[in-house]
Amino acid sequence: MPVLRKQVIDQRAFHSDPKKQERETARQLTLAVFFDLLILNFALLGFLLLQVPFSQLAGQGMTQEFYFLLLLFNLIWLIYIPFTDIYRVFEGARLDLKIRDLFWNTLIYFGLITLIYYQFFFQTFQVHFLMQSFSAFMVLSTISHYIFRYYNRNKVIDLTYAVVGGGNTNLKYLDKGLSSIYGDDNAVCIGRFAQENLPDVPSLGTYDDIEAYLQENHYRIKKLFYFYSDLPKQMVQRIIQLCRNQYIDFEIVPIGVDFFERGVHVEQLAHLPIVRRKKEPLCIPHNKLLKRWFDILFSITVLLLILPFFPIIALLIRLESKGPVFFIQKRTGYWNKPFGCIKFRTMAVNEQSDQQQAVKNDARVTKIGAFLRKTNIDEFPQFINVLLGDMSVIGPRPHMIKHTEVYSSLIDKYMIRHEVKPGISGWAQVNGWRGPTEELYQMGKRVEFDVDYIENWSFWFDCKCIFLTVFNMLKGEKNAF
Repeated sequence: MPVLRKQVIDQRAFHSDPKKQERETARQLTLAVFFDLLILNFALLGFLLLQVPFSQLAGQGMTQEFYFLLLLFNLIWLIYIPFTDIYRVFEGARLDLKIRDLFWNTLIYFGLITLIYYQFFFQTFQVHFLMQSFSAFMVLSTISHYIFRYYNRNKVIDLTYAVVGGGNTNLKYLDKGLSSIYGDDNAVCIGRFAQENLPDVPSLGTYDDIEAYLQENHYRIKKLFYFYSDLPKQMVQRIIQLCRNQYIDFEIVPIGVDFFERGVHVEQLAHLPIVRRKKEPLCIPHNKLLKRWFDILFSITVLLLILPFFPIIALLIRLESKGPVFFIQKRTGYWNKPFGCIKFRTMAVNEQSDQQQAVKNDARVTKIGAFLRKTNIDEFPQFINVLLGDMSVIGPRPHMIKHTEVYSSLIDKYMIRHEVKPGISGWAQVNGWRGPTEELYQMGKRVEFDVDYIENWSFWFDCKCIFLTVFNMLKGEKNAF
């Protein structure tokens, strides 16, 4: 079934008892909370007693403080977790999303108890036991949740749903969204209500059959997704009421959400819901700030390390050919604004430097320039650009202004590259898409990787690109010339 992905509808979805499923989910949730609390106490108590044995605590008259500390930490956990998404895995969310939420929320929890510890218990116990407890809790809790998921993997289907209306594009969009949360195998589409059928999509009947189906087969469906259709308002309201009576979630998919490939963000404007394109990670202020501070610290570190070698490189450049040590070229930067990109000069001074890319065995490249280009040392002065705020350590490589003018009309997503600051290295470069772009597809692949980086940015993504850049420098790159 290309559209809805499931080729065989699992029969468990048709015969499962909703009350039994609810009891099973409640049992799993209770056990998970209990084991997390048990692991938390084991970690806190274990590392605390490793630091100060209980006999020593009793001898020093600190037993009451010890018990109060553990009680306080348990109360904070029980008060805190209802406000988090730690246990949304029991609503069917993918386990890796659950572990991610567990990590960040546990980190916040340990931050809170560390503040309380410093306020009341700093004179009694040393703080490093909290860091050890955090590490132990994360490892043991992650293992326990994987065991829970493995043990219960065949007991129930996490989500069974049906759709009203919608075409191929709508259904693909819905399937992609549900798969990103529930996983490919944990969301099952029972079928579709519509006046016309779609190939390979199970049909549950026409719009006139919805009411009867919900009354007779409500146990099959957990959610009913409603796309735009020509149903009268009164009938839609009747379906909503039927879903409410049968404890089925009725959810409306707004018109046009499939226009936005990366997803949407819904916000309230007075009483009107507004659907807009989901922002890229680097449009969020705290992500921008994190990236900027990392750029500054990393660039200062690198410049301090390589600064003693600058005079030697400068002397070698000047001894081989006349001209400036640095080559400053206008390139397209953030929001399509040009900036002066700084490099060590690797070519003899020529009039084609702003128009023609370097190619293999380029006669313009000097001997020392060939070495600098091969080792990427010629790019090091761009850390000055990073400090000036024109560039970032990682991002799409800045292109010559002429290339921007040419390729922006040939490649649809080309200008998206300029939504972030250009980088000294980038996701396209570490994947081999660097060097001259003699064919259009080569620039197309570079843009594809750049857009993927922009849409999926994270701090760890930058770290990965830095590691791969260093690795490629050490092993050598065939397109570095």
